[in-house]
Amino acid sequence: MAEEFVSSDDRAPEVQSSRERIKHLLVGSPRAVKRTIQILHIQGYAEVSFWSKPVAAQDLGEPGEVVSVLLRYGAIE
Repeated sequence: MAEEFVSSDDRAPEVQSSRERIKHLLVGSPRAVKRTIQILHIQGYAEVSFWSKPVAAQDLGEPGEVVSVLLRYGAIE
């Protein structure tokens, strides 16, 4: 588990400025995206509520696929 990363909701903006932002994108069927978010939550990586609401993937995926985004901040050495 990457404990050096914290959710954007966990830190004040002044702390976030000293950390680098990374975006996680999940693109796939609605079922696969939802299940992956649940698995990452079970593993302690991110709360389900930290992910964006899934929206149509459009150019990022195939017809019927969705995309969900998680923003994390972490110290990059």
